[in-house]
Amino acid sequence: MSPLDRSLLLALLLQIVTTIVVGFWLGRVRKIAVQAGAVTGDVMLSQEGWPKQARAASNNFSNQFEVPVLFYVLVLVALWLKAASPALVAFAWIFAVSRIAHAIAHCSTNRLRYRAPAYFIGVGAVMVMTGLVAAAVIAG
Repeated sequence: MSPLDRSLLLALLLQIVTTIVVGFWLGRVRKIAVQAGAVTGDVMLSQEGWPKQARAASNNFSNQFEVPVLFYVLVLVALWLKAASPALVAFAWIFAVSRIAHAIAHCSTNRLRYRAPAYFIGVGAVMVMTGLVAAAVIAG
């Protein structure tokens, strides 16, 4: 495995770890909410019965299966095509770090001022990665 391939896979693994950490965080904040008696209504059918922090963590966990899925596909296709390049690796790391920043913002203060830039940096990185992988496909 080349150093570029290894670095690309490490960025992918970082995103997977981020998703797992958010999942554990979600379990923690839900457990605390249940123990504190802060859950209202039928939370089996609706998120609205959970306190804000639990809803934010749940939303972030769901977000980990949206744009990141495109990232996973791009990384795997790039590896399959042997198209890992320094630029692709750089944007993969930008994406992975932006997702950590997004998760921290979403699961803590949930202020759009911090969350939105992290989100859009990640989307931009995936867009550039898409162009790089498309260029590799076209180039054959």
